[in-house]
Amino acid sequence: MIGAVLVNYVLAFVLSFLVSGNNLSANAGAAVGSRSVNYRFALVVAVLGYVLGLWLQGTYMRANVVSGVVAEVAMAVSIVIFLVGEGMRVPISLTGSLYASLLGASLAFGHLLGNAVFVLGYWLSLPVLVMAFSYLLYRSLSVFSRFSFRYVGVYRLLSIVTVFLLSFSFGANNLGLLWALLGFSYRGLLVIIVSSILGALIIGWRTLYRLSSGLFTLGPLTSFTVQLFSFMAMEVGTFYSVPMPVTVTTSFGLVGVGAAHRFRVINLSYFNELIVGFVASIIIGSLLSYLIIRIVI
Repeated sequence: MIGAVLVNYVLAFVLSFLVSGNNLSANAGAAVGSRSVNYRFALVVAVLGYVLGLWLQGTYMRANVVSGVVAEVAMAVSIVIFLVGEGMRVPISLTGSLYASLLGASLAFGHLLGNAVFVLGYWLSLPVLVMAFSYLLYRSLSVFSRFSFRYVGVYRLLSIVTVFLLSFSFGANNLGLLWALLGFSYRGLLVIIVSSILGALIIGWRTLYRLSSGLFTLGPLTSFTVQLFSFMAMEVGTFYSVPMPVTVTTSFGLVGVGAAHRFRVINLSYFNELIVGFVASIIIGSLLSYLIIRIVI
């Protein structure tokens, strides 16, 4: 019993380390890419958001509490998928693969997660809505920016605020999902806080640079628009206990803004890699965890 609990804590530590570092770019990459904030300040703001979001809203992910074996298999499969994806240089959605692995492992025991249908519908609809609203807001606000440069400073400040808000929702949603797999214990909370901070400090800077320089070239207005609607999508998902991959929401927000520029500011090839990695991680995660439960356990 103690050994199984320890294994779950170790897996959660590793996964929290990876998901926090890997998603720092999605939480703060737009602001850094727009030169609204430097890397170090973005890192501090994001980590603060991680911790506060997990602490204040992490328990909203209670619909994802599962048995120990299901959680253990799902976390192990997600880590393997991420490491393989990194080796192949394919962007992988850790949150997407984790939830898909939870779904596959639960199905192997003859159970369907209670929020599975709602999560699928949310995943299919929200990115499109984020893209559409980002496009509309950007086109509306860009009209004011043409008449005065003082709006640039306002958008730069707002983009910094939305870095915190998006990181807050990420902590509540993505890290809250991991906390749910540890039964919302206080020890689990401490483990995830420590590992998420370490992940952001040790590997976060690399992914932050990669996304902020590889996916887009943009201004403060774009940064604010993308992060605002990504935060809203994440926050709504948290209230309904829906795990939401932050990379997906920010990427579709960027596509919405890119459409306003006829896609001149978006690296569509990198965006396509993100989407392919997201879909692949879901399919592989669900199938692999299902097979492990059915064959091995």
